[in-house]
Amino acid sequence: MVKPLLLFTLLPSFLLQSFTIIGRVRDQSGQVVSSVRVSLLDDNYGSLRTVFVDSGGGFKFQGVGSGVYLIRIETSGTPYEEQTQRIELRSLRIRGAGNEPYPIDFILKLRKGQPVPRGELVFAQETPRAARDEYERGAAHLRNNKIELCFDALKKAIEIFPDYFDALELLGAEYVKQGLFDQALPLLMRAVTVNRGAQKSHYALGVAHLKLNHPAEAVEWLKKSADLDPNNSNVFMMLGLAHGANREYEQSETAFRKALQLGGRAAAEAHFYLAGIYNKQERYGDARKQLELYLKEAQDIKDREAVKNMIIRMKEKEIGKAKNY
Repeated sequence: MVKPLLLFTLLPSFLLQSFTIIGRVRDQSGQVVSSVRVSLLDDNYGSLRTVFVDSGGGFKFQGVGSGVYLIRIETSGTPYEEQTQRIELRSLRIRGAGNEPYPIDFILKLRKGQPVPRGELVFAQETPRAARDEYERGAAHLRNNKIELCFDALKKAIEIFPDYFDALELLGAEYVKQGLFDQALPLLMRAVTVNRGAQKSHYALGVAHLKLNHPAEAVEWLKKSADLDPNNSNVFMMLGLAHGANREYEQSETAFRKALQLGGRAAAEAHFYLAGIYNKQERYGDARKQLELYLKEAQDIKDREAVKNMIIRMKEKEIGKAKNY
């Protein structure tokens, strides 16, 4: 009988092999596409891991075993079509285990009728090795949903190198996601000082100011974010909210319509917000139509009956207004 440990040592070396999938995402003009989600799926479409494409258009999945996988680029909120590639990881090495690189490129096509996006500048920065190690550690903790450990590592990276853009942006953006808006602001302000083309930092600043009830500041930062990434529907969605909070209803309507143009059904929530604007302007018929579109297009409405009741109220207001004329 072969002992388990001996059996393990006798396995063919290719069974001990792991891979690092190294990807790059560009559009048909060769421009980098950043900030989109990438999912690693098994051959039954089960989700294994998800990462975001970095500012240089790159992504990485480390420690992947041999087998058949699918890699899907999720392009919601962008002008690009979603894309999936099937890969089979099989070791080419005859001897020794280890980590084998597997490069893969994605060339994304524009959705029909979408404008060509502007070129994106890639920000490069020399960073101390110790700071870079802490940043990578923090990013790994974030992928594993260990938020506090992620924060600790990113703080250490910034202590070592105070102008470390990637660490400033990631920590600031994660603070926003966790609702720590006051803590996010100084980090993001430093990030945009280091890199004026940091679209994600401008966006996160806009969201933080909006959540802190600073609508004028939110509008300012979200406009800059829209200038840097004019094809991002999420930016225009938040800009619509910021203009609305600042009582700039015409600009708010324009922003929400732009979000719908770019995002389609993925931006269906804009119909709900447009209904709110039209209600305040006593455009009850328009409000009703937007609520009907929201009910038709949105996929994750928690309380459809509440929306249906809103439609009834808008119709009653519409009839009442017509009788008064």
